[in-house]
Amino acid sequence: MIPRWHSGIETVSGHRFSNPKLMVAVPVIIILICLGGLTSGYALTEEIMPGCHKPSHDMEIAEGDGFIRWFESDICYLTGLVQDNSRRTHGLSGFGVTIRLMREIRFMEHEINRLQDHPSYSSPELGFHVYDTDATGWLHVLHKAVSIRKNLLASHQDLSFVERVNINELPDGTPLYEPASGKAPKIEEVVETLAGMPLPPEVFRDYKVYILPFSMGEISGLGSKGYMLLGSPLLNCNVMENQIAFTVAHELGHHIHMTFLGTAYEENPTGWDEYMRIRGIPKWTDTGDVNSRGWFESTEETFAEDIRVLFGTCQAASEPHGTIYKDPRQDPVVAERLKEFIDRYVDTC
Repeated sequence: MIPRWHSGIETVSGHRFSNPKLMVAVPVIIILICLGGLTSGYALTEEIMPGCHKPSHDMEIAEGDGFIRWFESDICYLTGLVQDNSRRTHGLSGFGVTIRLMREIRFMEHEINRLQDHPSYSSPELGFHVYDTDATGWLHVLHKAVSIRKNLLASHQDLSFVERVNINELPDGTPLYEPASGKAPKIEEVVETLAGMPLPPEVFRDYKVYILPFSMGEISGLGSKGYMLLGSPLLNCNVMENQIAFTVAHELGHHIHMTFLGTAYEENPTGWDEYMRIRGIPKWTDTGDVNSRGWFESTEETFAEDIRVLFGTCQAASEPHGTIYKDPRQDPVVAERLKEFIDRYVDTC
């Protein structure tokens, strides 16, 4: 299956790279939804010790590209905190550690919200947002730090949740690699591609683009409803000329079908049947790994590619259609019917 962030994610526009070098870095985790409400335990401790608490390793948060050093220091701090408590010869009591972890969670959630509320770029006309590599890096390490603390609380401070943090992959198992220096997608490229796509404004409203400070190997982008994740190319590899524009337009296509048509066939069989009739697709086909046969035959990937070639900028649409189905630009009637279909679904949802 294509790498997924959660059950609602489809993707990807990717480029196959060779000889990947695993990066010893923290896993990249996208923060798109603020973490939920407080449990009864929070209510109890708030009465005793209200407010929030900065982590005790006392490194500044959201300062440049220091997120990896911050996370490494945080792991050391948490290891010492739990070990000291387990020995009980000095340090905080178990209840004191619980209070501290809860207050640190509140502090980090506040920082996550602050970063989310201050994108690196926001389109005044269309309302989409772009987060650069520093912002995305800080978001993912803060979320990771919150997740570890919640696991510690739920497990009565089981240190294995700290020790087994896998620093080389995303939650869905997608590995991370060392990126090529200076080749991360640029905000200007993303903005130019999105702003140049002649689609209804509803498509772009509050859409988020996160630029990773890492490579995802052969995968150049992951997309879902409401956001996309862009990776850098690997070290010592070649990419096609318009890779960023290509990826951005393709991943926006996944956002469009997940938002307005349906993530999967079962969500809207009537709509998908109409689309497949227009495209001459005999039956729904699930997606597969990047550049696999399943990917090339996928109905969802065909839709995303249709968006890229029909609505993408000149740079985005410069590459041929990527799936087994004929490029709709070769048949003006099919192209026009597709545009009408997409406009109608976006306008009526």
